Amino acid sequence: MINFQPRNWYWIVAGNPGVYSSASNVYVPATDPVYLAWLAAGFAPGRIASEAEIWPYVAGFLPEWLFNGVNFAQPGAGIYSTAQLSAYAASVRYAREIAGITVNGVAVATDRQSQAMINGGFNMALHDPTFTTQWKTASGGFIQVDAPTMIAIATGVGQHVALCFAKEAAVIAGIAAGTIKAPAEIDSAFAGI
Repeated sequence: MINFQPRNWYWIVAGNPGVYSSASNVYVPATDPVYLAWLAAGFAPGRIASEAEIWPYVAGFLPEWLFNGVNFAQPGAGIYSTAQLSAYAASVRYAREIAGITVNGVAVATDRQSQAMINGGFNMALHDPTFTTQWKTASGGFIQVDAPTMIAIATGVGQHVALCFAKEAAVIAGIAAGTIKAPAEIDSAFAGI
């Protein structure tokens, strides 16, 4: 009996040339020597209608940003489509956006829920210069926050989020222009944030 190995399996996907290889996440020709050796060892490729049917088997070891709901195979080994690179850029931007920042020595959470709460505090501080509250920091402690401090925190978070999106826009432009071609280049672009 042949043991199914999702990390090293082949599928024939309707309408696609070649054979999909989960080991390399690319389509290889039916004459590929590694594929032929795999067949000679007694294995047989799966036959399916779409790449989406393969995703449940490979989702555990391929990055989520590769899959757009329909396709995830790369155009070639070590090569990514512009859509894949753009999805990776969005995932890196989001991770940087919600990673937290420090404003005037205060550790500030920047996840989406914290952003909303900070905006609420900003609105209160903006309309009431005597505003004060106990604010829970990203490290879990509480500090006394007055209106100017709340406004500074909100401004810092707003600038951070804007910087993250501006960097993503610049990276997407680089992907479209062909000057950014790999995830490592995207990581490098976001390194300063």
